[in-house]
Amino acid sequence: MNKQSLFAAILVASFSWNSTAIAEPAIAWSLEGFDQPESVLLDPTSQQLLVSNINGAPLELNGQGYISKVSMDGQLLKKHWAQGFDAPKGMAIAGDKLYVADMQNLHLVDSNNGKIITSYFVSGSKMLNDVSVDNEGNVYVSDLIAGGVYRLQQGKFEKWLSSELLPHPNGLFIQQDQLYIATWGNEMQADFSTKTPGKVYQLALTDSAKKLRSISGPMGNLDGIASHRGQLFINDWINGNVFSLKEGQSKLIFNAGPGAADISLYDGKLIVPMMLDNKLDVYQIDQDDVNN
Repeated sequence: MNKQSLFAAILVASFSWNSTAIAEPAIAWSLEGFDQPESVLLDPTSQQLLVSNINGAPLELNGQGYISKVSMDGQLLKKHWAQGFDAPKGMAIAGDKLYVADMQNLHLVDSNNGKIITSYFVSGSKMLNDVSVDNEGNVYVSDLIAGGVYRLQQGKFEKWLSSELLPHPNGLFIQQDQLYIATWGNEMQADFSTKTPGKVYQLALTDSAKKLRSISGPMGNLDGIASHRGQLFINDWINGNVFSLKEGQSKLIFNAGPGAADISLYDGKLIVPMMLDNKLDVYQIDQDDVNN
């Protein structure tokens, strides 16, 4: 899907969303010069940000995708730090291992040098999207198009969770033994809009029955999910709305703009990859304003 089709999706959805104008938090810094940045991740060892760049259509297998390195104060350190991807999206890091979702592949990358160590291919997948790692080192990956959640455990990568509630899961976030899943919505159309908005679900990783629990109402075409001081933060890709969620209550914080992709939150800074604008916007989140 090209950029024009992405904008068409935004126009379709914008007429069906009635949001209240809310003053946005202050921007700490903004950095341009990317190629469809989709996800951002902090490497805790280097204290540097990793940014995945699709660099083409979201479903295109062109080998042009790459990962950039950025300092926490907004300096571009190396634009093409890791290369050889098709359309890289979500990432997660555990020790010196970086996991990158890339269409039908989950790549294991050396976080020290950006070299791909190995790749796990799943023939039944269509667009692997977000990635999260639990305390045991198991890696969970959502599939936005085909649905369900995959798991890499002891070198075996296979579908771990399939549910009618997850036809289009996107954002994944693990906290302690709880997996949070932000969904895109139901009945996805060719332009990526949906007939019904997505919700947020919670699942205990210790639950052998894998029972999903809805912890929000319909919110939008949800992409990233992060946590800060006891609250979840979730964003809508198509409209750019950013929400907080606590104890089942969601609140629209502000609008980051259409194409706000897989968000991250570190030290009170909300990092938003603006996929359609080829930049990162970083906001200083004031907790008192969020709670009021």
